[in-house]
Amino acid sequence: MSTQTVDFSNSIPMDIHSIVEATTSNRPQLVSTPEPSKEVNRLRDLKTSARDQLMIDPRIIVVDDGHNPRNYVLDENRAHLDELKRSIRENGVLVPLLVRFDAARKAAVLVDGECRLRATLELIAEGVEIDTVPTVQVSGGNESERLLIAITANTGKPLSKWELGTAFQKLYNFGWAPEKIATKTGYAQRFVSEAMELSDAPDEVKQLLSSQAVTPSLALAELRANGAAAVQTLQAKAVQAQAAGQKTATRSKSVLPTRVAQSTSTAPAGVSKTLRNALIAMFADVPATDMEANIVDGRELNSEVYVNRAKLVAVAEAFANDPFFNRK
Repeated sequence: MSTQTVDFSNSIPMDIHSIVEATTSNRPQLVSTPEPSKEVNRLRDLKTSARDQLMIDPRIIVVDDGHNPRNYVLDENRAHLDELKRSIRENGVLVPLLVRFDAARKAAVLVDGECRLRATLELIAEGVEIDTVPTVQVSGGNESERLLIAITANTGKPLSKWELGTAFQKLYNFGWAPEKIATKTGYAQRFVSEAMELSDAPDEVKQLLSSQAVTPSLALAELRANGAAAVQTLQAKAVQAQAAGQKTATRSKSVLPTRVAQSTSTAPAGVSKTLRNALIAMFADVPATDMEANIVDGRELNSEVYVNRAKLVAVAEAFANDPFFNRK
């Protein structure tokens, strides 16, 4: 097989080189070209560091029990494996698995990519000939570091909120504070706390979440209010939503008005008009999409409402001055 030499330094017209040089003479150089003395014959010649792929027999890769927070019992993950199998059967494994070397066991231990590995092993069991898969070695010094890599690797199917909660709970058990978990993983601290709550939900609730029959916020609300009995209430709400032509059951809309003109509720007996107006004003400029769950493909995008701080202070002052709340 002949190798064609490609000279990248001459592949750009000279006038473009001149423009780049003229426009960058007074600031740091943004365009780099291969060193004149370095011959470029292949992509490897352009590398700045070496992180080679290692082709390894997938059957000898060790998977530690409990290392992966993904729940393979859920239908969505089974469907994902089947989709992967179709792709790997036609194209092979394209995204390398992350592995570490365990000196004590003298083995390659999986850090990230269990879905790809499971799909590959299932294909081998079905008679498909796959001798090796691409892998990249990572350090993974301790279990918490390896778990963090699995959470933040950004490969394959994203973990669900409750699956992430399982991983967050493990990090918490390793002594990580919720603030540290949020910082290291890039998630909001509120998300971390809610995910950990959902990870403890009954399997029936996780099935409802997996099938997008209910939203995470509705599940949390029911679990907090009803505990284990939330399974029945959530199943009933999912049936009601489907009967109404909706794929996903959501939380009830907020009783607070989104605009002053839309408010038709009356103030509780004894509460002053000043306090009522202050409450209405606080939410008057909140977008309607933020006042209720915004559901796209069964996932809740907006779960927090932000209000003007000055209006919030006005409400607090109205509470403090209202005779109804200051009775002896």
